[in-house]
Amino acid sequence: MKIIRIASRVGVIVVAAVATACSRPVLYYPTPEVEASESTTAGTAKKPEASASVVVASPADAEYLRMRNILLPVAGADMRKVDDSFFEPRDGGRVHRAIDILAPRGTPILSADDGKILRMTTNGLGGISMYTVDTESRLVYYYAHMDHYNDAMSPGRTIAKGDTLGYVGTTGNAPKDTPHLHFQVMRWPADGKYWNGDPIDPYEALGGVIHADRAKHYVAQPFEY
Repeated sequence: MKIIRIASRVGVIVVAAVATACSRPVLYYPTPEVEASESTTAGTAKKPEASASVVVASPADAEYLRMRNILLPVAGADMRKVDDSFFEPRDGGRVHRAIDILAPRGTPILSADDGKILRMTTNGLGGISMYTVDTESRLVYYYAHMDHYNDAMSPGRTIAKGDTLGYVGTTGNAPKDTPHLHFQVMRWPADGKYWNGDPIDPYEALGGVIHADRAKHYVAQPFEY
């Protein structure tokens, strides 16, 4: 009888441990795990499968981004006031791999490029978010922490540079007193998992000035995110 009771207690402990592990929040930033658990209003996009992508996007990708002449995606924002935070460390040993553009709550979020909307999704990390893709299906743009969407937007819709996608907010895990847009650019990966593409730094392409000591300052930072 004692053996049965002990086994029963062990079983309860194991179930409790598994439940706790499953409820642990996923770190913010696009990953296949985050994407799979999101509430979303769009299906998956398709691309031919090939070899797995590398960790960091190539200089050719950065040059292609520069040639797209992307728009600063927050109305009235000034790149002189935007921090160069792409390589900044984050909790959990991560690196930002994006830029944060601060603006008053409700400021229009603009499409950085021509293309179409891939996905509109809401979760506890990125909050109200949107993925779009450029016209050549080479670049994925991720807009996070929106207050709300522009009602005219929908998955699959063709968009033009400067279209209002939504409005600046603090949804997800953003500090509630710091409205901002988390803006990330990624290369479309060979496996088609566009939410997990190799990140490309958009700071210089948006008109930001890279300081000479930047590489020296961040050289020790890991490339995981």
